[in-house]
Amino acid sequence: MSGRVLFTVSAVFVLSLMDDADPFLVEATDRVSPPNVAEEYVLDQAPVAEGIIERYLLDPRGEVEGLLLRDGSHMYVTSRAEEHLIRAITPGDHVRVYGRRTTSDGLVQPDVIKNLSQHTTFIVPIRLDLPMQEQEAHVSVTEMYAAGTIRVLLYHAFKDMVQGMILSDETQIRLPLDTSVELRRSFHVEDSVVIRGHGTTNKFGRAIEAVAIGSDRDSLVPLGASHHSEP
Repeated sequence: MSGRVLFTVSAVFVLSLMDDADPFLVEATDRVSPPNVAEEYVLDQAPVAEGIIERYLLDPRGEVEGLLLRDGSHMYVTSRAEEHLIRAITPGDHVRVYGRRTTSDGLVQPDVIKNLSQHTTFIVPIRLDLPMQEQEAHVSVTEMYAAGTIRVLLYHAFKDMVQGMILSDETQIRLPLDTSVELRRSFHVEDSVVIRGHGTTNKFGRAIEAVAIGSDRDSLVPLGASHHSEP
């Protein structure tokens, strides 16, 4: 078993001793003897990112699945932990992140997120440690368009490739799984694009999974089986 898994399991065990505690949130005023696992982990590691949270990252269903810092650093936390993450961290909070930096621009793989504004520590759960939410099996999206320049390129949590982008109109775009590697590599910050796809809008923002892309509505090219699948 890896150290990452040992840490998460141990943290949940320690916090389960506290009545009504969120298993992934450590309050600064909580004191467990010996010191809790999150504090020990942080003391042994150098942070890989720090800054102000600009927004939540959303999947096309509108579920919160991660965080974007103002400097473009971004990280994913499974949408199954949406309620825990929203309770622990909100846009505008100053955070310090412990985990790993990847080779992809701006992507961080977080283990622990210290919220310096609220004086709490969020332990990033492993996806399979949490039950599947009902909405994961019942997608509710509508046809939508978005247009603007690319502000931020978003990278896949585990693969070194562009997974999506955030546009100047604030829409978050997700590329379909069968988008070609060549097309993923063709996107650059400040490129102008028009997107047609399916998504949703809620209090956290606007997110679309693209089905066609172009420089304007008259030049939209479908994304699908005609493109080479990613490796």
